[in-house]
Amino acid sequence: MRRRLAFLLAGALVVAACGGGSSSTPVPSPSPTPAPTDLYAQSPAPSAEASPSPEASTAPTTPAGGTTYKVKAGDTMIKIAAKYGIKVAALKAANPTVDPTRMKVGSVLIIPSK
Repeated sequence: MRRRLAFLLAGALVVAACGGGSSSTPVPSPSPTPAPTDLYAQSPAPSAEASPSPEASTAPTTPAGGTTYKVKAGDTMIKIAAKYGIKVAALKAANPTVDPTRMKVGSVLIIPSK
């Protein structure tokens, strides 16, 4: 009986220490929040051009006179550049989103023309 009373008292103390379960009322800020100034702005007119599809923006485009290369196991930018007789800097410039240290097998690189 005393043990139950002790647990009940300890639980009540914990609840009281944590705020007693009541939530405080938020205090309003002294200055009002400014209202948006451009409520009735017109949206831009639709363009006649179709926007590019997401697939088109992620797929590499072959430059004029260039080709593409699918990365194989063991490939490095140095090996690929040597195979096509181009400079590594040109290969990197043609593929700015590719990290040379993290090329994945199956990735497609753009090989610029000489």
